[in-house]
Amino acid sequence: MKIKKICFIGYGSHVEKTLIPSLKINKKNIKIISAKFLDNKFETFFSIKSALKNISKDYIIYNATPPNVHYRTSKLTLSLGFNTIVEKPLCLNIYQLKKLKNLAESKNLFFFENMMYFYSKQFSLFKKLIASGKKLKSINLNFSIPNFSKKSFRSNSKIPFLLYDVACYPFSLISYLNFKINKFNLVYKFKNNILSYLNITFHSKNINFNITVGYFLKYKNFVKIEFDDQSLAVFHKFFFGKKILKKNIFIDKNRKKKLIYLNDLNVFKKIFNFEKKIFYKLSNKNFYIVKDYLKTLTRISKFIKR
Repeated sequence: MKIKKICFIGYGSHVEKTLIPSLKINKKNIKIISAKFLDNKFETFFSIKSALKNISKDYIIYNATPPNVHYRTSKLTLSLGFNTIVEKPLCLNIYQLKKLKNLAESKNLFFFENMMYFYSKQFSLFKKLIASGKKLKSINLNFSIPNFSKKSFRSNSKIPFLLYDVACYPFSLISYLNFKINKFNLVYKFKNNILSYLNITFHSKNINFNITVGYFLKYKNFVKIEFDDQSLAVFHKFFFGKKILKKNIFIDKNRKKKLIYLNDLNVFKKIFNFEKKIFYKLSNKNFYIVKDYLKTLTRISKFIKR
């Protein structure tokens, strides 16, 4: 079942400029749920309940609300019998995650987190290197973004959105690779009363990890791997889902440098072409990844004080 009918909850820039252009379906089969008036070509509902009563069950719901609304909205879509795709993270804590998983299973529905970078060509290249057998020394991850609109959910100072909007990316990778975080060192900063910077270092399986995420900073998006033999690899624009040329740097133990430019695909388009059975399979697999990284984010949040 490739997606042929879809209904978006929320209509921000990501939905308008990235997700909808990635769909190759009839526009009449794209519905929007938004509290604001939209002058567009798609049928729009102002109420979630009203929309879900008026569309057929073969519509896939795409939950593009802010992270703190994911649980409430996804609980509603699943309870009414709709397969649901959710922007990362699926929810904010393990309690919510388990509730939603149980609900989805009771209705025989898939509940899929769109952590898009897992399905890129670059990620396949990354996995191949990790599986090469070379002994790892350190992994450095950096994902920082510049300013954003005051209307963005990120400007809400009551919730540390840096954790659930940005930090979830590198920590999902740590969970995917099955590294456990016991003790860690944490440095964090606030700007304009908003959590704006985090640096977390820890040690797992004799490997050093350094994770940096931030708001109001120069854009950075890379994963750097160092090996015991002094060779290294850097994957640029790692947490990125649009079609783009990605730069990958490899330096061998003799300091010989090799560049690989990878024309990566539109991962969102790839995901929208998944069959139903693939969504079920990935939903079950991703549950454990999400469970693990949410546990870590919850631990970190307890250390952050204004």
